[in-house]
Amino acid sequence: MSLSEQRRIVRRLVDDSSPKDAPTAYYALFHDPQRSRLFTATGDNGSPYGFVGRFQTGLDLFRPLVTMVCRNAEVAEDLFAQALVPGRPYIFFANLNQLPLAGSTLHLENQQILQTYRLDVTRFKPQVNVLVTRKRAANGTPRCEIDSGGQKAVAGVNWQSPGFAEVYVQTDPGTRERGWGVSVVAALTDEILKTGRTPIYLVDTHNDASRHLAEKLGYVDTGYRQVYAEATYIGNN
Repeated sequence: MSLSEQRRIVRRLVDDSSPKDAPTAYYALFHDPQRSRLFTATGDNGSPYGFVGRFQTGLDLFRPLVTMVCRNAEVAEDLFAQALVPGRPYIFFANLNQLPLAGSTLHLENQQILQTYRLDVTRFKPQVNVLVTRKRAANGTPRCEIDSGGQKAVAGVNWQSPGFAEVYVQTDPGTRERGWGVSVVAALTDEILKTGRTPIYLVDTHNDASRHLAEKLGYVDTGYRQVYAEATYIGNN
């Protein structure tokens, strides 16, 4: 089955217009076809039972990213057996509700639970900081940075789909009392809005500073959670 045919099946399992499914939908539906593999399961009547996706990304050149949407653990086990190699490490990144379905076949370490924030445009107020430089990354996505006095703050886009763009921010320790993180994320948010996409921001539940930064700019917690973890496929028991 071709990737385009598999993506048609996946579209019946995810809602790419919802922030709940946005990260999973990006990889399954919009990631570079040359770096994407999908494994799908359907019933006799063609109804979709689930999928597992394996993707090469810039996050980790040696560990493919794995995401999934499955109806039950049995479907997940069957699809993992097709998609993954026993003993090989991966990055597991999926909606939190999928975690119980993966537990028997994946060994997970350094697990993070990420809150999904979505921009509420009615709360967003653009900020002006003359130090911010607006650029384009090599892939054409917006990038905003401050680089001054040997200190740097950068905000960019981890991925973007037709409806959403995920924001990231990196700041040197010396910039955090100057509000540079807020400034570059505000500028990036403005740039994303110009493209017609909704900015989303994934934040570790324990990262108070990052959550406060997002909330200050008008991002609101959707209540949806993603899990990000180092994973090793141990196979079916």
